[in-house]
Amino acid sequence: MSSENLVYAQNVGNAWNYQVNNGVSRFEVRAGDNLAGDGATKERSEIASAAKLQTGQTYEISFSVMIEPGAKNTADWMTLVQLQSTFDKGEAGHSPAFALEMVGDKMRIVTRDSSAAISTEADIRYVRHYTDTADVVRGQWYDFKLQIKFDPFGQGHLVVWRNGVELVDFHGALGFNDLVGAYLKEGVYRESSPETFAANFK
Repeated sequence: MSSENLVYAQNVGNAWNYQVNNGVSRFEVRAGDNLAGDGATKERSEIASAAKLQTGQTYEISFSVMIEPGAKNTADWMTLVQLQSTFDKGEAGHSPAFALEMVGDKMRIVTRDSSAAISTEADIRYVRHYTDTADVVRGQWYDFKLQIKFDPFGQGHLVVWRNGVELVDFHGALGFNDLVGAYLKEGVYRESSPETFAANFK
């Protein structure tokens, strides 16, 4: 297996956190699933890809996601898919360059960018591109296709389709001025919350 196909699990190791069956990856987070290093304010079950995306190159990413029936999401923030930066030496961690988020039971698509060599919160721009007007249907698969080009100096491009409908067509600064490119993460990453939340990907 090449390094580009490797993925790394990030969870506390409970049996429910991460399962793969018949090509479907299932991620479940329960109250108290706090990964060491995250502290008590975050809960996660994700996988992270070892493959890095190069700035200035266009990529196409396709996936399907289904939120299982259950209690409504009450976390103040949650991500299902991230394209997270590879932080430069001396750079503090920051939120991802692209994220598919959950706001309650609605999906939202956001990006961040900074052209600074060492990014700080003061110079990171946050852009909300799309937010659902109605809650997602629990138990229903949603098919996503992304075309994305990272360029923090203004030549970036993001197009997002869901179930064949275009949700985002953005041209402008996108991503961070990093030595090594971003990488894909999927799963459930949220503010610590009392309810159990599960998402499936394929």
